[in-house]
Amino acid sequence: MDAAEHDTRFAWAAFYQAFASKLLTWQDRREELVAGIHRIAADVGGMSHLQDKPAEGEPHPLKDICPFTTMGLFNRNLTVGNRQIIAARLADLLGVDEPVPDSFDGIPVLNNQKSWFFAYERTRTTDDIDILWAMFSLAIRLADNTDEAQNADDKSKAFSIVYDATSNIHNVGWNLTMGLYWARPWFYPTLDSQSQKYIQKVLNIQILKNGVKGRCSAHDYLNITRALKQAFTQPNFPVHSFPELSLTAWNTDVTQSKDEVENRTWKVYLLNKIKALCLQKDSPYFTYQELKENYLDEIKADHPNNNTVENSIYYYLQILRKDDELKFLNAGNYEYLNFDKTETQNITEDTVEESAPPSKIPHAPYDISNLLEEGCFLDEDKLRVTLQHLTDKKNLILQGPPGTGKTWLARRLAYCLMGEQAPERISAVQFHPNLSYEDFIRGWRPGKEGRLELIDGPFVNAINKALNNPAAKYVVIIEEINRGNPAQIFGETLTLMEADKRTPTEALELSYRKEPDEKIYIPENLYIIGTMNIADRSLALLDLALRRRFAFIDLKPMFNDAWKKWVNQKFAVDLDVLNLIESRLTALNEKLADDVALGPQFCIGHSYVTPATGQKIGEALAWYEQVVETEICPLLAEYWFDAPSKVNDARKVLLAQ
Repeated sequence: MDAAEHDTRFAWAAFYQAFASKLLTWQDRREELVAGIHRIAADVGGMSHLQDKPAEGEPHPLKDICPFTTMGLFNRNLTVGNRQIIAARLADLLGVDEPVPDSFDGIPVLNNQKSWFFAYERTRTTDDIDILWAMFSLAIRLADNTDEAQNADDKSKAFSIVYDATSNIHNVGWNLTMGLYWARPWFYPTLDSQSQKYIQKVLNIQILKNGVKGRCSAHDYLNITRALKQAFTQPNFPVHSFPELSLTAWNTDVTQSKDEVENRTWKVYLLNKIKALCLQKDSPYFTYQELKENYLDEIKADHPNNNTVENSIYYYLQILRKDDELKFLNAGNYEYLNFDKTETQNITEDTVEESAPPSKIPHAPYDISNLLEEGCFLDEDKLRVTLQHLTDKKNLILQGPPGTGKTWLARRLAYCLMGEQAPERISAVQFHPNLSYEDFIRGWRPGKEGRLELIDGPFVNAINKALNNPAAKYVVIIEEINRGNPAQIFGETLTLMEADKRTPTEALELSYRKEPDEKIYIPENLYIIGTMNIADRSLALLDLALRRRFAFIDLKPMFNDAWKKWVNQKFAVDLDVLNLIESRLTALNEKLADDVALGPQFCIGHSYVTPATGQKIGEALAWYEQVVETEICPLLAEYWFDAPSKVNDARKVLLAQ
């Protein structure tokens, strides 16, 4: 490394390190820093991008800035002369003594259209810029090994926490690694696209990507940093420092694969259609439906060999989201984040103001009070405890005899968890003996053209939905979770279900992978609610490993005052009839519970005698007798298949006049 640092090709590194160190001292002088930058921008070309865009009103000069964006001012796609002028003026403002570089060999530059490390004011959160300053400070401390009182492990942990938080900031993307490289080029690698290709295709070193939007987590980034530093010590290794790696990668023709070329072509093509649509609307907001209505025929004509154009559009919308070109608002609604109405010459002074974002699909608020109003007969305290178990454990099983409202309650608990009735964020499946891992997680199935394709099952689809919308809560409801073979159906995802393993660092490879290094993890905002009928003799016992990952809630027949009040008020069933039903079913349940061959799990639940919403009850006793004859007695015949006399005795008790 010492020899590399004396390589004259990288003399610029001394200036960059000195600039970063001096810039860090301006963290609490940001108003003064921004004012100085605007003065420089007024005199120098290539700095016209410092206009912020609020949610309402006209654009205005940027009021705050992060250290990475500041260094990016002279690390954009500009002429060398312009970069030197901007760097010199900024160095003078900060008080940097190192001379401005003569060349910038081995320094990756930002895309001029995306040269901020944070979003416009209209979409960024209040602490984004503060987090970027914290990242910058920790990165320098770790690289310089300052603050000896804090050991290396503690500094690495602090770096990792802030790195992962920074990665979640909109507009950061892979540029974060570029910014770390600028600040300390001998200590941090840049993982711009060209460097990634060189590292993986030429150096044959894998870059793990377990972080947000398919990028490196802090753990991944520190791992690749250590792996490269170790490789640099080998005499025959092609490069021996991060600046040399960056320069060599830039000068190496790493041939793109057919898929990479197609991805790049499609991304640019679709983004141009989105730009045109937004300019036509004079708004950054658009819908998937609008995109199809305006351009689907044209896209099909331009891609005659693509038989799945609509799938391609949807797929590349997701890619553009990962690239921070688009923001997902809600189902089918997007924002083009780099919208600039000056891109067209058709805009006149009469142009209307940007339209407001599409209104969010309205969801009715939902909490425990709504659940009780809808006819839940559990007391409020038990519901709160149940919801707390779901929140803490993230996996919950409602178990009980038939007719105790497990399925009904599962969906409404999901709404309580979400705080709103959002059925599109619930995925419901039913386990059965023939269900397999390939059905539920991922497996080979015939595609549209008859060829076998790897198709994601409902669980992976739910994971992807939750990952793409981390601010919302998603729920998978599994009916009769023990009717299949849960351990076999969940496969390796069983390990990932634990609440403390729902992070990218715990990601695992699936049995069937779409990419060689693909890994998956269950995000924190995805919850699982299972239901289990404990009276079914055909059901397999739950695997102990699965049991450990779930909280279990017992549901029992509830012939209580809440049940009677509900049926009386909603269906006008006389209280005397309800008292009769209660006494007879309670007596039957006591007999079932005392039967040595059965037990409490075979009791009859209240759902059998709770009319369905909208059901008309004429003669209450006739309705009850029909339920006994057509629903309860057939069930008892299953219970006492070898003792028909017991069924007849129970029938007489239930129907006694």
